[in-house]
Amino acid sequence: MKKTLELMKQVGKVSIAAAFLLVFVNANAQTPEIDNAEHLFDEDKKKKAIEMLQAAASSAAEPAVLYYHLGHAQLLTGDKAGAKASFDNGIKANPKEGLNYAGLGYLLVLDKKPAEAKPQFDKALSLGKKNVAVLRAIAEGEMHDKSLSKDALNLLTKAKEINNTDAKTFLMLGDYYLNENMGGPSASAYEDAATLDTKNSARPYYNIALLYMRSRNVPLVEEHLLKALATDPNFALAHKELGELYYLKKDGVKAAKHYKSYLDLTDSPEDNYEFIYAHYLFMAKDYAKANELFKVLCEKPDVTPTTIRYYVQSLKEAGNLSEAQRIFELYIKIRKDSVKANDYQIYADLLQKQGKDSLWTNALQKSLDLDKNQSKTLETLFDYYFAKKKVWGYAKASEFGRALVKLRKVSNPKDFYNLGRAFYLSKNYQSADTAFAKLIELQPKIVLPYLWAARSKAAQDEELKDALAKPFYEKVIELGELDKDKNKNDLISAYQYMGSYHLTKSENQIAKGYFEKALAMNPENEEVKKSIQEALKHINTPVPQQKPKRTN
Repeated sequence: MKKTLELMKQVGKVSIAAAFLLVFVNANAQTPEIDNAEHLFDEDKKKKAIEMLQAAASSAAEPAVLYYHLGHAQLLTGDKAGAKASFDNGIKANPKEGLNYAGLGYLLVLDKKPAEAKPQFDKALSLGKKNVAVLRAIAEGEMHDKSLSKDALNLLTKAKEINNTDAKTFLMLGDYYLNENMGGPSASAYEDAATLDTKNSARPYYNIALLYMRSRNVPLVEEHLLKALATDPNFALAHKELGELYYLKKDGVKAAKHYKSYLDLTDSPEDNYEFIYAHYLFMAKDYAKANELFKVLCEKPDVTPTTIRYYVQSLKEAGNLSEAQRIFELYIKIRKDSVKANDYQIYADLLQKQGKDSLWTNALQKSLDLDKNQSKTLETLFDYYFAKKKVWGYAKASEFGRALVKLRKVSNPKDFYNLGRAFYLSKNYQSADTAFAKLIELQPKIVLPYLWAARSKAAQDEELKDALAKPFYEKVIELGELDKDKNKNDLISAYQYMGSYHLTKSENQIAKGYFEKALAMNPENEEVKKSIQEALKHINTPVPQQKPKRTN
């Protein structure tokens, strides 16, 4: 649809009206060849239409009008040189036919030479003041220059006065108003054209759809494109626009269907049509057909990185992972220094699905090298290495955890919890202390930060010489006893530590109190029971009395 909006400004450097209408302004009597050429243009068979007009002009007894239509058709395909030759031939065939002078004026307007175009338009008008086709031909050229556009409206108004049932005049009026950003009058003129010529109303409905594209009124665009096809199922450009419309609506099946109809009809497909159709098939999840097209495109020497990227995605969705990997490596090779972080994300996903963990992590690391601001990637790598449950894995995880903490604009308690555990399990206790201290700062009223800080301190003081963990376990008890059921296991750990601490101080009764609390919270846990009973046994064993030394 975006490309169609661009066509509102030009068709291969031609005009807005040409983009809208592809209208063949005709003399009072229109030949079968001209009628056929019009229908061929509606089917987007531009080449065939031009060939037909060339043959008709070269064999006609009075070819001036045919030469005009041939030149006009050539303009619509961007062949200005061919158009000029045709207009010149028309003038040579009949110098009194005004259409070809109008054609030459139109060419000069497109070349930004309105002053030189004016005499050509004047000449055409002098030869066809009452000829509706000539008036339209002049107006078509004049409406594309601001200095001449008012004259264009006057000519179209005059043409309507001469024949107020000519649908083509109303079509061109619609173009004029659209060119002037007058949506209401434009729509009315197109609707009048459809009413006046119901057999050929596909073009007016199509133009109304283009009008509604400007306001992004998708339902009305769709409605009028479907009306155009109801009138003429072979109206190729309506199929093309519906393909893009359904693509925007994320309806891949309908997008592919209508674009295929467009391709079946046209002999002048738009640039990059193979990729567009393959992309629509991909969106429709018809990966087999999409891959057939992508494969051909990827074998071309000028293949674009975007094409390769979509081919990889399509292969991946089809389950052909090894081929997708091969093609993606080609993609990386082609892009060289312009590979983006997201490219390596796609590559990593492909490798992970094949179980190639080593290559997967390398790809994610390359993605991070290109863009360090990827919190999800850091989290993914942290989780991967942490899950190894090895000291080296925890150490590696801590690298990504540290980077994640630095990346966050707002501190996240979960980051410090994970980072602290990774440091703790890799035996980097001092770094763990720092992480848990930050966690306590962020969550001072819950048990978990104090519990892990206590564990880290306890690991550095296994013989309880300095009681490094004591203040943290005391805090676990203080907060944990507010909800004993919820904090049961954490309280048992704290009670055991405090019992052991007081035991080292020979404060046996205090120690006994803590051990009994732990046992009371979980009397059925054999491991807890055994350790606590051993401690109690030690407490209850009387210290042996030394016999007094014998004296002589």
